[in-house]
Amino acid sequence: MKKIGIFAGSSDLAIPYFRKDVERLADLLAENKYSIVYGAGKVGLMGVVSQRYYEHNGVLIGVVPHHLNRPDLVFEYCSKLIVTKDLHERKETMENLSDAFIVLPGGIGTMDEFLNVLAGKQLRYHYKPIFLLNSDNFFSFVQDMMRKMCSHHFIHDGHKQLYQCIDTPEELVEELKQSL
Repeated sequence: MKKIGIFAGSSDLAIPYFRKDVERLADLLAENKYSIVYGAGKVGLMGVVSQRYYEHNGVLIGVVPHHLNRPDLVFEYCSKLIVTKDLHERKETMENLSDAFIVLPGGIGTMDEFLNVLAGKQLRYHYKPIFLLNSDNFFSFVQDMMRKMCSHHFIHDGHKQLYQCIDTPEELVEELKQSL
């Protein structure tokens, strides 16, 4: 069973904007028998993913740093919960366990996780697919940032091929199936 690492925001205030697409993504991942590796949260979009995926009886692997391993934050029905010493170990564990990555809308932590696996792929530490679910055109700023870095010669056009920015859960899962 292929494991999909999911990076997602933890703000409950963002749920109304993205719930529909995130739930649809969880449905499609379950239908296609993927396991999910994620930050173990029950809040924000992480909570939407975990609750919906749990309803499908999917394998849900939560990875959480010990200082965030609290009942008010961690989804209690993870199939497996891995507690790490810190955020760095959490990212490393998630990267090692995952066969591909899906980035959902989120904040600083989500972008940190995305840029971490993106840099790892750029440096050829891994060759795993990376997808951004571009719900409500959320990731247009990433596309703009990549164009700006390219125009100033910090990266080249090939670096923009290290990830795919996809607008719908259906298209994303089709690309995921083709890449694994």
